[in-house]
Amino acid sequence: MLGGDKLSETAKAFIRQCTRRETITDREQVKKILQQHGIPAFNALLDVQETYGGLSYSFGGEIDNRFCIDLWGSFAHRDGEERRIPEVLNYEEQTLVECFHVMDDGLSKAGYIDENGKLYTLHYTTFQVYAENIEELLESESVKYSLLREKKQWIVKWIEQSDVAHWLSSIEEKPILIEQASQGYQKWWKSHDGRLYVHVRNGSGIYGVAYAMEVADLTQLGLSSYSILRGFPFDCSYQYDRECAEVKNTMEMFHFQSRLYKTCDYSRITVPQVKEAKDIYLYVTGQKTYERERPIEDFLMKFPGLVLPIEDFEQSLLEFALCNGDERILKLITYIASFANHHHHRSTSAENNVDHLLFHEYLRRIHVFIEAHPMNLHPLYFHPYRAAGVPAELDIDEKNTVVSRMRGNHAQTVSKLTLYYMTCAKEGNEIAAHIYRIYEPMLLLYALEGSIRVDHGLIEVGGSAFHPSSWQARAGKDPFDVYHRTAEAWKNRNVEYAIDQIKRVKWDKKIGNTVKRGFGMAKRNDETLKAAFTHLESRLGKDLSESPLASDHTERILANLSHDYPLLQTDEGAIAYLICQRYLGWAHLVDRKHPVATKSPCLYEPFIEILYEEEQIEKWERKTMNLIRLMEQEPIEKYAEVLRKEKG
Repeated sequence: MLGGDKLSETAKAFIRQCTRRETITDREQVKKILQQHGIPAFNALLDVQETYGGLSYSFGGEIDNRFCIDLWGSFAHRDGEERRIPEVLNYEEQTLVECFHVMDDGLSKAGYIDENGKLYTLHYTTFQVYAENIEELLESESVKYSLLREKKQWIVKWIEQSDVAHWLSSIEEKPILIEQASQGYQKWWKSHDGRLYVHVRNGSGIYGVAYAMEVADLTQLGLSSYSILRGFPFDCSYQYDRECAEVKNTMEMFHFQSRLYKTCDYSRITVPQVKEAKDIYLYVTGQKTYERERPIEDFLMKFPGLVLPIEDFEQSLLEFALCNGDERILKLITYIASFANHHHHRSTSAENNVDHLLFHEYLRRIHVFIEAHPMNLHPLYFHPYRAAGVPAELDIDEKNTVVSRMRGNHAQTVSKLTLYYMTCAKEGNEIAAHIYRIYEPMLLLYALEGSIRVDHGLIEVGGSAFHPSSWQARAGKDPFDVYHRTAEAWKNRNVEYAIDQIKRVKWDKKIGNTVKRGFGMAKRNDETLKAAFTHLESRLGKDLSESPLASDHTERILANLSHDYPLLQTDEGAIAYLICQRYLGWAHLVDRKHPVATKSPCLYEPFIEILYEEEQIEKWERKTMNLIRLMEQEPIEKYAEVLRKEKG
């Protein structure tokens, strides 16, 4: 059995602050269960579960820094739930058994132990030694705990280990090694004034992590740049040069089965005039108001009233655009030039959906063009000057000054191509008159601060990636007005997100007998579950008379989904049909900014995850009812805002 004598007083104090969830720790009982499942019950494993089983702690908002020691389940496991059997893996001819879980620097990792007590983490397919033993893990976590006893919010900077070595060797007052937390694979140092801590984990690559009370304290490291600054324990992105920070809108995220999900409205909140880290901590207590950055919403409000600066374009081109109803294309170029990479936007699922729609319309327009003018092309390099019978695209900066304001802008190339072919069309080139309009969806995508990336030969846009050779299969089928469709997609973004989530379920892989919907047991189950959902919503204070569930729009969506996924029409699919119906109805309420629904926008997300993750249809009802009971065990507001909890 492990002994607490090995731990420092700081670690002991930290453990006293940890929570202990209900779990099995009796040594003989643990051994018996493991042997029943053919899992090696070596002493190091039994020692950890007997001494520390059920121990867990969350730093800050339960998002980026937390750990849990338990054989029987990860973060998402709740008291009373069925035990989860630990995973057994082989690594370098050693048997490893899953026994802990960490959310480390924003990455969720499963933790394993070998027969010698050494700890490992697995992230995707990569194993890494995490600590020499469980005591080393607890000592390292207790350093983070001690940080928060000094200050509630710290600035975090990833630094190269060469910077650490320079810091250790260059200053007169050598940093202090925190010996209790630096016995094996972990190393911690702190400055003499206690305002800077540095953590290095052997085998973790070339980087270490610096924790500073304020940005100025990082000067001790002799860094040349203060970009990419983050926060601990409440995650945020400091923009030192702008004196502001961006924090996560935690109301629009949820945890389910140890995974973190971001809903369609997930956004960043900008907190201006941030000079010290203490200014950020207040966002948890709601003592400040924040400006949420929503490029699509800003565009929809500003664009209709945008005045087209006549000095931006050559006069005859401006007159041509006005005469042909293409004023909006020039407005897009002016709008893009006005912000020119002024910040790094993080796309939400709703914004990805708009990017997806616009890019597929762009591909559709290219496809239509090459049917009349065959040519080989890469979708990101559409230069059809040969088809138009004109010279290769020329520099147009002199006549259209707007281009000179776009230096370094990611949309500069497509803007120049648009203006070039519009100029050719003005001069009478009929083919060019078709070409310049092809670029319009791309201009709108950039105006909405969307992004297109190329990574390992794949094109990434709208939250998905594809090989350039398959672009024609991605082209949209039917043309649409890009402005109207963008406004519609944004207005109904939660419903459209819900539709995408329902389509994400692999309905054809679900296991069960499909019998046409009847009025027997399935109907009784329908009514029981419907009543349970109604009760769940009523606890939020929702007036059921306002429910749009029976609306023609929702029913049309369900009819289309049922046509595409026949399981939803069957007796066994009745539970899934009801969940989809309630999910779409709730999404409609969120889109309409219902005051209760907007406080709990994720209410039905976990139920869709049950349909996604559970292959056995017969288990849907039981798991759904168990989840409803779980959500009713504590105030629903607490469930919806679980990520806001302040700990540490």
